[in-house]
Amino acid sequence: MEIWNRRDYIKDVRFLGNIISDYSISGDFSGINNIIEEIERNDKELIDYRLGNFSIYLKGSIAGAKPDNMNYCKIDLENRFALKDDLNDKIDPLHIYSLDLKISLFKSEGNQTKDYCCTWHLDKEEKELNFSYVHPYYHIQFAGKKHEYLDPDMAILSSPRIPHPPMDIILAFHFILNNFIDRKKFAFVDAILNDNRYKKILNNSTKRLWEPYFKGFVSDSPHEDYK
Repeated sequence: MEIWNRRDYIKDVRFLGNIISDYSISGDFSGINNIIEEIERNDKELIDYRLGNFSIYLKGSIAGAKPDNMNYCKIDLENRFALKDDLNDKIDPLHIYSLDLKISLFKSEGNQTKDYCCTWHLDKEEKELNFSYVHPYYHIQFAGKKHEYLDPDMAILSSPRIPHPPMDIILAFHFILNNFIDRKKFAFVDAILNDNRYKKILNNSTKRLWEPYFKGFVSDSPHEDYK
């Protein structure tokens, strides 16, 4: 499929790195260059990467977060993403997929002795497996790999697993931007959302991942996976 052209995808990821740099977002984004190099090394001309070292640092609290006296935040993103050898319009193009999002809250930038964390996990299930609970093909789940802070009166459940389309690094960044960064405190949020470069790469990732996913729910869709 032409939408998965490797060179175009590398260009989009590089644009994301430029946008983050241009708007002076604090954090560790060395993972962007790492995955570009990883994709370029792939002999099969396929997009295949393991994203780590992607962290956004925010000075200030997240609205509605508890405890409410946390004034420094780190948002860490991990993403494993690999395409199949044969890109067929009627099957899921992803061979391997997982995404982990961890948000850590601290008293202040200078006091990071204790982190209060919240995590989400997005992955896919093998269709032939038999589960006790409903597992949508792609689903997002609260908690995930790590959840250190538990209030004595708080319970963490493994369900529900909520249907959610897969996200690559670009769509995941957009998810973070819209859900966890206060646009009233950080002017770069609206500035990025209105940046034509950003709109273009976001639209490209939407076409690659979300258009076929949602079209799969049409009653007469011939898709074998997105149903």
